[in-house]
Amino acid sequence: MSASMKFIIAGFCLLATAYNIRAQEHQHLQCWHCSSDTIGAEDFCDVTFQEDSIPHDLIKERNINLLRTCNSTINSDHERPVCRKSVEENNGKIITKRFCYYTNKSDPVELCNMTSPEKNVRRIFCEDCLTDRCNGAARLAALFAIIFLPLLTMVN
Repeated sequence: MSASMKFIIAGFCLLATAYNIRAQEHQHLQCWHCSSDTIGAEDFCDVTFQEDSIPHDLIKERNINLLRTCNSTINSDHERPVCRKSVEENNGKIITKRFCYYTNKSDPVELCNMTSPEKNVRRIFCEDCLTDRCNGAARLAALFAIIFLPLLTMVN
């Protein structure tokens, strides 16, 4: 693979990411909201999100809303909503959580993995994303990276 082809692929990935960020800046972000330690959510809100396994009768019975619109109460020009997925170990139990979170617009999306969780909690994984329902499935950019990065590193 030539150097120019590498730049074209990298440019495409950057443009796609920038487009997704800009498209979400002026809309309300929708995120999955659940925790694997909630009774009834273990089967669909685990490390792999299983939308097809959501027990709709249980959701109606408990009046649970798994899809939330992230509305800021601060209305700050410096704040942005993100969808967060975290996997943490708390007292020996692995818990996956999905929810709306608010970060500074100037913070990189990767900051989630750089910050420390609560005391006595060990973070295993944390990811913020900026598109609707993105905290349920693998992100497209991550799939591109998984597919293309090994190819780019093999070719000189």
